[in-house]
Amino acid sequence: MSLLEARDIHLQAGERLLCEGLSLHMAAGECWAILGPNGSGKTTLLHVLAGLTAPKHGTVSLDGRPLAQFDRRGIARQLGLLLQDNHDPFPATVWETVLSGRHPHLGRWQGESPQDHQLAQQALHEMELEALAGRVIQSLSGGERRRLAIATLLAQDPPILLLDEPLNHLDLRHQRQLLAQLGQWQTRDKAVAMVLHEPNHALRYCNRALLLHGDGRWQAGGVKEMLTVDNLSELYRCPLQQASDKGSNWFYF
Repeated sequence: MSLLEARDIHLQAGERLLCEGLSLHMAAGECWAILGPNGSGKTTLLHVLAGLTAPKHGTVSLDGRPLAQFDRRGIARQLGLLLQDNHDPFPATVWETVLSGRHPHLGRWQGESPQDHQLAQQALHEMELEALAGRVIQSLSGGERRRLAIATLLAQDPPILLLDEPLNHLDLRHQRQLLAQLGQWQTRDKAVAMVLHEPNHALRYCNRALLLHGDGRWQAGGVKEMLTVDNLSELYRCPLQQASDKGSNWFYF
């Protein structure tokens, strides 16, 4: 059974049709790469799947139920969304922020339990932020704030993660660390969909791919089936080539 299902989704920006008739099923153990040129509707699609924006046409379901039947707390228990950019207008510490990921699981006046604290602590550990727990968010670098946003989602612990350009601001080591971490989520009966700009990351770390052309067309399927020289060259309107060495493949231009 799909954790998240989209049926006949139409996306539009002004008068321009971005995506027509998209149907998508995200199941446990799947990691989806969402690829496409700038302005093709990748962020718009994530917002529709998360219930922040209504599609021009179509429906989204969580765990077999229409998204419209959930309140925001119910959605947050099932789904976590990483926005493209982090905005933190109010002062808070790193610890307070990561612990806020547990709030969808608490009652109105319920305090955090030792288990909530343990999950938050584990999330900070996985993102290598334990030493910064007492720091105010505004004092962090862009990469540290990005890792904190991801740690907050890990503490939230939903079955579905929707990530908009999760590698933004991360150095190479932390990019690799995060991609490996998401691979572990696949083995924990969770589903991940992330917007990426690097097809090689998708080829190495994802098992499903969605290509958005931005003119209504879309393609979805297994990553090896979707990520070909012909498909990617057409998608980005840029001629790509593929190289292989010792069983590894990668694309370049």
